[in-house]
Amino acid sequence: MTATYQIAETARRSGLPATTLRYYEDIGLVVAADRTDAGYRLYDDRSLAKLAFIARAKQLGCTLEEITDLVTAWEGERCEPVQAR
Repeated sequence: MTATYQIAETARRSGLPATTLRYYEDIGLVVAADRTDAGYRLYDDRSLAKLAFIARAKQLGCTLEEITDLVTAWEGERCEPVQAR
């Protein structure tokens, strides 16, 4: 069974505020792994790894648009658009 974390625990583990996690979900950068019956977001270890990747890219000065492209490549999708930029 995969470990899951509610948003407060994910925020603590990632070092990102819950508001940032909600924003990233709103723009499609990160998606909650699932929701509880009560509607609480649940994140998994893969989500935490993606958040760490995003945080590192932000520290390097990447914009959210650039990070979106990088996340696509990081997830194993096509990297041609990133290479072209």
